[in-house]
Amino acid sequence: MDRRGFVKTSLTVAGSSLLPRRPADAHSPESTKIGYFREKVPEFAALDYEGTRYEDRVPDTLDIAERAKLGINCLTRITDPTMDFEIYWFADFFRNPPIMKHDYSDWCQNVEGMTESLPLLRIASGSGLNSHVDKIWMETLLKSTGPDGLIYVPLEGRPWARMNPAWVTPMWRPGGKTTDISDPSVTQVTNPNLWPRAIAAMMVHYLYDKDQMWRASIEQMIHGMYDLASDQGDYAFFPVGGFEPGASFGRGMSAGEQQMPTGLLALDGGNVRVIQGLATYYRLTGYEPAGTLAKKLVNFIRFRSDAFDPQGRFRCSAFEKHNAAGYARYSQDHGGHLTADEIKGQTLGGHFHAHTIGVLCILEYALAVNDQELIDWCKSSFEWARDQGNSLVGFFPEFIFPEYPSCESCEVADMIGLAAKLSRAGVGDYWDDLDRWTRNQFAENQLTEGDWIYALAETMPKKPVAPNETADQLAKRSIGGFAGYAGGNEFALRAGFQHCCTGNSTRALYYIWQSIAAPKGTDLWINLLLNHASVWADVHSFVPYEGRVTVRMKKERSGLFIRVPEGVESGNPQVAGKVNGATRPLVWDGRYVNLGAVKSDETAELTFPIAQRTVKETLGTVSYSLEMKGSTVISIDPGGKYGALYKRERCRSNQASWRQVDRFAAANPLIW
Repeated sequence: MDRRGFVKTSLTVAGSSLLPRRPADAHSPESTKIGYFREKVPEFAALDYEGTRYEDRVPDTLDIAERAKLGINCLTRITDPTMDFEIYWFADFFRNPPIMKHDYSDWCQNVEGMTESLPLLRIASGSGLNSHVDKIWMETLLKSTGPDGLIYVPLEGRPWARMNPAWVTPMWRPGGKTTDISDPSVTQVTNPNLWPRAIAAMMVHYLYDKDQMWRASIEQMIHGMYDLASDQGDYAFFPVGGFEPGASFGRGMSAGEQQMPTGLLALDGGNVRVIQGLATYYRLTGYEPAGTLAKKLVNFIRFRSDAFDPQGRFRCSAFEKHNAAGYARYSQDHGGHLTADEIKGQTLGGHFHAHTIGVLCILEYALAVNDQELIDWCKSSFEWARDQGNSLVGFFPEFIFPEYPSCESCEVADMIGLAAKLSRAGVGDYWDDLDRWTRNQFAENQLTEGDWIYALAETMPKKPVAPNETADQLAKRSIGGFAGYAGGNEFALRAGFQHCCTGNSTRALYYIWQSIAAPKGTDLWINLLLNHASVWADVHSFVPYEGRVTVRMKKERSGLFIRVPEGVESGNPQVAGKVNGATRPLVWDGRYVNLGAVKSDETAELTFPIAQRTVKETLGTVSYSLEMKGSTVISIDPGGKYGALYKRERCRSNQASWRQVDRFAAANPLIW
């Protein structure tokens, strides 16, 4: 059962399009079937990502720009060209044939940030693969905008639109009346989850094309939020459920009578996510209504929703305990001993991602307004969460219950986002955590080859493909997606994809990419030893094969600071630096070494020891032996069967191989 369900009771990416295009006529039958609010939308330009393109020979090691290209493959190919490239949100590998399917949760295309992630991945990689999808997605957002400025899901013309609905019960109508989504008179529905990522996607476009239409759309949306929110003075919230156009919920009622959400309902139901969109807009524009509403929602989540305790620890709500028996069976099916009574007895814990996306959203606001108390609260919450899974590899369980067997990519992505934002802000030093999680569970949770999916499916009984499903090229179209139910050593313990994970994780790819190399004044700081291209320098990393990184400068810097990997203590005499082959004295600054001034076209090199060790770790319900080289897992025992993780035998070598890649150095990367 997927998360939204329980609410209810190697491909090489080519540069040319791999999808059929929508017919050129915007008013073709394929587009007019869907009951959007409006068919005609303002004209806007496709984004032009300025930068330098070139070929480069790089070590064959983890490369976030190359992973971004794979992410673009998945985002643009798990789509339905006949339905304005709406995604198939769910994929089931434990079927014969394996399928992708449409249902109500296709909405995660917007809710979980796919529309936001796609341009970010193009900034990181320069990939133009299936670039026609980008504009159609943005047109769809504009078509789905109601007269109140809010984004709505059209139910007409999408036969699966009422299947497996989530977070829209009750359905609020004008006059404070309610119904449900099965009511055929309901043709449009909105929910707070739909708005923040729409703001983010529109803002990416505005920052590049400066079209005031985007700002006007965002500000109309914010005013629509104000009109719909239940404003209680120092806090505000959106009631449980979905909303028809013009909906109200009894202005004279108390907060309780208006169905004020608590626990998971407050988090995953939409209230917390709105904060990030509002905070981002406030940070970038200073638009006061965005900051004011964000503050009221932060106060609601922290002090009224019963989702966190005062230290930021996650509360396990009654809503999460509702399916305790099912979670216990899932654990037991995978060798655990979790019982329903254990879950029902928990005070702290619950759904990991619902809480961490909340902390990430609140941190966005805290940093935007420089609220130190709130920043410290986010830091405390993050550090507590770090201890609730396996921090060595980044295995964070979908639910914080004892012996919960699988790791949803969403929570790994959230933790990476928190580590990056807290570290970049100087609030803490979590680069080592981010590095380990990126190299291990996060990298392994991204699908890079899919033949095993068909081998798994062959072990399953045949089942017909339903009208809302497709089995067409599932593996190739899914390359670059992120796992929904990964184990410690297998890509999928059940199902395969719930693409909320792909939306959140592709955004996290950008968080990682922008963190690798960062200018500070006239200096350049290398925070993560990963291959990278930028306007300042190109980074070539030989980790984990060798303890070596080279930095080919493109701009003169007064200081080049390179972070020494975890496990190499500050001042270690085995660390050595060179510039253009000449030895440079090293000046240590904590975990960084400063190689001094470097000129354009000079190449700096840092070498350091890289040790191997074997550790015992429990991931989910299983105890594993992990062989590690530096911070990278190079083997796991026992190994997986279908979709096995950590197939890294080649990493035993002490010499990296090389490969040719198409590089893109973005001229104007966004700070996101």
